[in-house]
Amino acid sequence: MIPRERLLNRLQGKPVDKVPNLSIVMQLAAQYANIPYGKYSSQAASLVEAQMTTARGLGLDILTVMSDPYRETSAYGAEILIQEDDLPLCKTTVLTDLSRWRQQLRPFTAEILAASRTQIGIDGVSFFKQKAGGDYAIAGWVEGAFAEFCDLSSVSWGMTAIVDDPAETAACLSFLTDQAIFFAQAQIEAGADIIGIGDSAASLVSARMYRNLIQPHEKRLIEAIHQAGGLVKLHICGDITHLLPEMIATGADIIDVDYMVDFDQAIALSKDRCSISGNIDPINLLLQGTPQTVTEQVDFCLTHGNDRSILSSGCEVPKNTPFENLKAIDDRLRQHAAA
Repeated sequence: MIPRERLLNRLQGKPVDKVPNLSIVMQLAAQYANIPYGKYSSQAASLVEAQMTTARGLGLDILTVMSDPYRETSAYGAEILIQEDDLPLCKTTVLTDLSRWRQQLRPFTAEILAASRTQIGIDGVSFFKQKAGGDYAIAGWVEGAFAEFCDLSSVSWGMTAIVDDPAETAACLSFLTDQAIFFAQAQIEAGADIIGIGDSAASLVSARMYRNLIQPHEKRLIEAIHQAGGLVKLHICGDITHLLPEMIATGADIIDVDYMVDFDQAIALSKDRCSISGNIDPINLLLQGTPQTVTEQVDFCLTHGNDRSILSSGCEVPKNTPFENLKAIDDRLRQHAAA
């Protein structure tokens, strides 16, 4: 099977030649391809080269345009500093007054997307389509509304606002969701099969607050992506145990689960509603472990998974992770498939 067929079959619970590997690589991909991260995060061609080189060399089953959380932030007018070989830095606080968010945030247009860092994501999808053909599933990326709310201000400001003025926060989150839909649709039109939604700031709130103030916006975004013909991967890293039932209820096709989440519980809750993707510890196992310790966790996930579960790092594989540790995931998946 080619990786695209393998992944799409697995999402439907159909037979596959091996379980797909969706480990999240950004800085490691640039490192593996010997491309400075400043180029990876600012040049679609460099990102595509790094992702394709890493997928082929280390056995990944997806190509993604992920690089950092500040693409949409730039489209709202933030100044983003591109560092030579490190993560971009946001130098501007765009959202400073919740009562004035309508004046401070501009709606997206095709012209704004083309003039901002969002175009990197759109071009990346298009280049993947040209270079990889139909071999790999292509994942675009958008920020969830609450994550973007915090990117435009700060996490502490966002957490305060959601408590102090939930009604106005909800109105702003609805606006941000509209813009995420617009950006997601542009990536689907460019050829994305899947849209990843990063809403990691949501891991900091209670289940009740998530259900009332964050999940409705994720559900609307997911429904719009489905209507546009895309699948959805929802990523909220950290300990999301308390959010799992509500995350599964969003309708996302894939739910990422980090290493601190009980994999058995996630599998039991998912039933036939979605694919659970995880949950290999990116620090203790991939960065600091050995191929043997990685192999043991792969065995655990395969034994405790179901016919729709997927193997992945719980969150991004860190820079300087030994390549043989990441390759051990694919090696073990192939050994199981051949057994």
